Amino acid sequence: MSHISNIIIDKLKHICHTRLMHLLPAQLQTLGLTQNELDLYQLLLELGEAPIAEVFEQAKLKRPTVYKSLYSLEKVGLVTKRDFQKKIHFKPEPPTKLLEIADSHYKSLERMRNDLQSIIPQLTSSYILSVERPIVRTYEGIEGLKEVYKDILHDQKPGYSVLQTENMEPELEKWLVTTFLRGRLKNKMHLKAIVMDGPEAKTFTKNDTKEFRISRIVPPNLFPFQHEVTIYGDKVAFMHYKKDEPLISMVIKHPNFAQTMKAWFDLAWEGAEHYKKTN
Repeated sequence: MSHISNIIIDKLKHICHTRLMHLLPAQLQTLGLTQNELDLYQLLLELGEAPIAEVFEQAKLKRPTVYKSLYSLEKVGLVTKRDFQKKIHFKPEPPTKLLEIADSHYKSLERMRNDLQSIIPQLTSSYILSVERPIVRTYEGIEGLKEVYKDILHDQKPGYSVLQTENMEPELEKWLVTTFLRGRLKNKMHLKAIVMDGPEAKTFTKNDTKEFRISRIVPPNLFPFQHEVTIYGDKVAFMHYKKDEPLISMVIKHPNFAQTMKAWFDLAWEGAEHYKKTN
């Protein structure tokens, strides 16, 4: 073979090796190899079988790191170790071994997938119970109801209410028309309200525009509301605040529940338009 042919062959080897060195990190990392393991496997592909001393010299890594990485490669079958002339030698396995490792990974993942499929129904049930289960809290007394209204202010979302304004507990009513209202106006929180008609309802609705509210009044004989229902964010609050009656509230937190109640409100809102025209 001529000198020129040898030069060409060496050049082709260099090109192939350079390309392989470029591709290996991205491709082999999917097999779970560390960067040090990748570097050493690439080095051995270049050196062929080599004594450990030469690997140390070429790798430019600390000895414990080289040993650890080589033994990891040996464990997965990418290098083999043998004693030759009282020296430890390491030799790379052919790159086709990578396909065997990939096949093994694929089979393991397939088994894992099948195992997961068998327990998905149980996991889904647990998820529904722990994550999708509505959170329900109850509050009692004037301070309890104030906590609910404070939560509405904190949420800073538009509100949708069905309510009655007659015979309210005086202390709570005073707090609502001062502290709560100021907070709602400060945050520019808009409200849509379906209000049961009565003497207080007219007073309540006359300030709608300046209080960021749109109200529709419905007749009490057809719609005898006993308490307030307010939908805000992902929560629905039920408040009972009549004078001389137990003051109690229940708040349900769940996005789907709130969405359904909002749809119910929208339907009621359209119906209330009819009574607005006939009042």
